[in-house]
Amino acid sequence: MSTILIVDDEVQILKTMRRLFSETDYKILIAENGMDALTLLEDNPIDLIISDMKMPLMNGYQLLSTVKEKYPHIIRISLSGYADEVAMRKRVLHNIADFSIFKPWNNEKLLKNVERIFQSHYIIYSEKLTETVKKQKLLKPFPKNIQRMFDLIDNEDEDTLYSEIEQDLYLSEKLMSVTDAAIYGAMPGSVKQAAIYIGMHNLKCFLYWAAVTLPSEQKDEDKELRLLLEKHSLSTNKILLFLYEAFLHKQPPDASLFTGVLHNIGLIALLQDSKKQYIKDFDSPNEILHQLLYNEQERYGSTHQEIGAYLLSYYDMPFPVVETALYHHNPLSQAVVNSELTICVHIADFYAWKYVMGKDYINLNENVFEHINVSKEDFENRLERYMKKVLLA
Repeated sequence: MSTILIVDDEVQILKTMRRLFSETDYKILIAENGMDALTLLEDNPIDLIISDMKMPLMNGYQLLSTVKEKYPHIIRISLSGYADEVAMRKRVLHNIADFSIFKPWNNEKLLKNVERIFQSHYIIYSEKLTETVKKQKLLKPFPKNIQRMFDLIDNEDEDTLYSEIEQDLYLSEKLMSVTDAAIYGAMPGSVKQAAIYIGMHNLKCFLYWAAVTLPSEQKDEDKELRLLLEKHSLSTNKILLFLYEAFLHKQPPDASLFTGVLHNIGLIALLQDSKKQYIKDFDSPNEILHQLLYNEQERYGSTHQEIGAYLLSYYDMPFPVVETALYHHNPLSQAVVNSELTICVHIADFYAWKYVMGKDYINLNENVFEHINVSKEDFENRLERYMKKVLLA
């Protein structure tokens, strides 16, 4: 039985929440302030915490930050009565909550999302997957310069961060290339302008991607495949932005600007372990996804989706990015919280392979289009014109 801790200084909210969860199998604990919540956390095994953000003495931001530091595997959900832009920015930047609930909430949606996030959490933090990641030695320290930049983000030192990125030739070139895939429209004219446009919350995702794709003492035998995967990742992100802007008429969720770049990070990480096998898989003239996933299960007992999600979670990437990595080949899974984003990445992933390789490399679930109210035919026609104009220029 999973245990949920609910924290709010309004007694009526606590009563409402307790009543809402009364017909579930969860054990519910309540606290009226942050200090009482910390005491309960010390004395009880908690699996998920829902905390109001605006409380006296210790607010929700302080409480969830403490929970993140002391109990990183506990799922964190923020509860707000209003949308404070400054507070939301800090919440997203420091990734203190896996997702947010706004009052008044939809009871059915809240219960489903709690169930969904538990399902993903069980996969990501399973003993089997943890052992696989450790066995393959995929948890690697960041280079010192990149770790320092993560520290600057934590300290919200924007000026120093932008200056150090500008002075780093590899990162500045990488940032401009990835910015081209993250901006729909006019490109910034400088590294600093690109960094400012992207924002520190998205720069965290960029720095992780830059660290994973950092050139190392890799043999030439896998260079072609590494470059192919990088080109595919950038193309996926470009198509993702096109889909959001041209058809959904909005931007992806906060801190999700580089979701397309990071969705296949498990594949990029595993390439370092099984170069020859992946080169063989990708040389296939046919659709490769089923064979690829089968081979991964045989070798690791897990797929690149699960391993990618584990790595992204371990390195503190936002939950929507983690979830998309986990389900990008299965976007209609009942376990998905951020359904729209996952569907859009699934679509972008397929068409990126199609344009990079000139053929259908993976499967497309065509049912996804109706879930976002987009015509497949219209999308393909407009995408073809867009790709000729931008990606293939």
